[in-house]
Amino acid sequence: MRKLLGKIKVVLFISLLFVLITLASLSFSHFGAALQDQRFSDIDNTFWAKDEVMQLADEGIIAGYPDFQFRPNAVITRGQAANILASALQLPDTPYEPIFTDVSQESSFLRGAMATYQEKIFAGKPDGAFGVSDPLTREQMASAIVSAFNLKNTGTASGFTDENEIGISHKQSVNVLKQYGITTGKEDGSFDPKSPVTRANFAVFLHRTMIQSGALKERAAVKLTEPETIGPFEAVPHSEQFIELPLGEECKVFLRSDQQLQLIEKRTQAHGHATDQMYTYSVNGQDSVTMTVVKRQLPNSDYFLFTELRNPETTPIRIDLVQTEDEIKSNALEPFSKFSAKKEVKKLVGEDVTTFPVGLLETVTDDKISQELIGKSYRSRELEINYAQGSSHTREFLAEEDVYSSIVMGGTRVSVFALQSHGDDVTDQWLLSSGTKLFSTDEQRDNWMHEFALHSKKRNQWYTAKGAYSKMAETVEPIAASGRAYGRNLLMMKEDRAMELYQQTQERFYEDLLHNAFVNLQLFKGEEQYWETEVTSTYLKDLYGFTAPFIDTRFNEQIALFLNKAGDAFEHPDASEGLRNYADLLVAQQEKGNISGLKPGAYYIPDYFPVKQKVVTHTSMNHQLGGMNILLLAYREFGDTVYLETASAIEKAIALEEKSWIRDDGDIWYKRTPDGEFAGRDYTHLTLEDLIDSYENWLAVDEAKTPVFKRMIESKAGYLDKNKKGYTTKIKEGLKRIDMSNLLPNGIEHTDAL
Repeated sequence: MRKLLGKIKVVLFISLLFVLITLASLSFSHFGAALQDQRFSDIDNTFWAKDEVMQLADEGIIAGYPDFQFRPNAVITRGQAANILASALQLPDTPYEPIFTDVSQESSFLRGAMATYQEKIFAGKPDGAFGVSDPLTREQMASAIVSAFNLKNTGTASGFTDENEIGISHKQSVNVLKQYGITTGKEDGSFDPKSPVTRANFAVFLHRTMIQSGALKERAAVKLTEPETIGPFEAVPHSEQFIELPLGEECKVFLRSDQQLQLIEKRTQAHGHATDQMYTYSVNGQDSVTMTVVKRQLPNSDYFLFTELRNPETTPIRIDLVQTEDEIKSNALEPFSKFSAKKEVKKLVGEDVTTFPVGLLETVTDDKISQELIGKSYRSRELEINYAQGSSHTREFLAEEDVYSSIVMGGTRVSVFALQSHGDDVTDQWLLSSGTKLFSTDEQRDNWMHEFALHSKKRNQWYTAKGAYSKMAETVEPIAASGRAYGRNLLMMKEDRAMELYQQTQERFYEDLLHNAFVNLQLFKGEEQYWETEVTSTYLKDLYGFTAPFIDTRFNEQIALFLNKAGDAFEHPDASEGLRNYADLLVAQQEKGNISGLKPGAYYIPDYFPVKQKVVTHTSMNHQLGGMNILLLAYREFGDTVYLETASAIEKAIALEEKSWIRDDGDIWYKRTPDGEFAGRDYTHLTLEDLIDSYENWLAVDEAKTPVFKRMIESKAGYLDKNKKGYTTKIKEGLKRIDMSNLLPNGIEHTDAL
């Protein structure tokens, strides 16, 4: 029995061993010898020369381009072939000699050209050049490979049908390649000696030669892992020019194009809140066609990257910004499109056809989690009207596109931002990058995305290095027939909502938006003391005959307040200067005669100051309150009584005409014309916010002046309540501060004033 049991155990063991061997052989034959990460984005499991290319790449004999493409169907040049052969043969570096006119000491083909020339693998051309950029022909390839590996003629004739077309100096080499089975020629029996060799063909010929000569051991087929992609990632099949941008150590950044790019300007510009590195390239030798990349480094080490392709010519141009990063463990794009955008077509403004950014890309590596907010590409056309006293600028919006795509192969990510000009246009794209999280939680991220979708008209999505572009009213010039005029709106550029949210949450994303806003406002103002509009309002032009540039008092007031808040939030020592400058501007209007006076010591200051024309314009309640509030803040901060005197003059004028300002329905008239007429429907919420601020400011300075503002608050809030117009968060919090919460109007709460 024991012997029988022993025999059974032996049989079972042999059977099990047989099964394991069979399974192992099946795994090799069925699934390939090894699983390997894809190395090149255009060499996958379906590619016919995958194994040859991958083995040579693994051995360090061949390499791809900086964008991790191999470009198998691109023609290989003599310079590229020389470099590859020098690597395959492990040829030593050869000192530079001025032998070839197209090979300098800085040439990327120096080693290959000099080493293969010394080894008599390649000879120079009759004109003294090596021909580094010349396509390598099939017969030249034959001679180079035979010489490189010292292949001997076995005496067998080749028998190619086009043998008489093979150059006399290459015939023997072509014959030898066939003798060794390295080539069998074309299907029709020809060799096709004058045709150029593709990179894939060269890799296969070289691989076969190295196997035949024993320089390389043949290995089993590999199976490549499937890469991860985001967006419609596509390989660019033809050879490109690559220019590396020295933008820091976070990742490698290139410009990729089949156009000739030439650096024409490189400069660094320091701002109070950030530093710009700017690189501008001409395209195809035309200085009018430019590609500009600006890296805006923020104080917290985050940065914006702005790209602009400016093409006033008619020829279409594509230039890609390419980023490559290593040690990627995982990445995921959270799209803004998961929230539906609320679209409104408003009177005077029309439809804003832009939507929202692409999304937030989160990247995980071994040591950190980083995030990038990626914007779309915006294609537009510059519009300009010149006047005797200045000019007006807008852009006609043409298209918004998602130009981002990426691929992760192993631990390497290649990101592509494809900027496409159709001709006679400007193409912009932007991203915000942080080495940490822009949003501390997914909830904070989603809160912003959701808010953005609901209020996209009041949120910036088209950023450039010179400021954000947003939809302008249809009452501006120049304006295209399409009505799609976009410009740099100062109220949008100051990022009020980001300031509000930063003060609430301290999120890094809002901090970055604010630093960028500080720079943009500084760039917009330039050498001027105040912010002057660059767009003409046809409404004001028709009323008063003036054009851009002009000073909009509300814009300057709002910017002064924004920068004053920045002083508290970011401890900027110069933040109060905008407040002082604007208060001084308001004070100076009485002496200039630019006022609408009611009696001594009681006057309004007009809403707009034409820079080069003398015109007195109307006064609107919201502008008067805004200016008065600035003067009171300046008085409280600097103690100069001239600010209080001017604020008191405005208060007296409002008090004298209080009943005239209030409409029969309790609302406020929008404006008072220079001849004393009241007209126009007031903003829904904005003026109530201003009235609350005015009440608070006078309460802190002179309580005796508060009654008129209390009565106007009651009237305006009553109108909103009766008509269920709702309220803003600012109105709700303001009424609470002044103990008037009982006046909170019926209706829904709004984030932004209507």
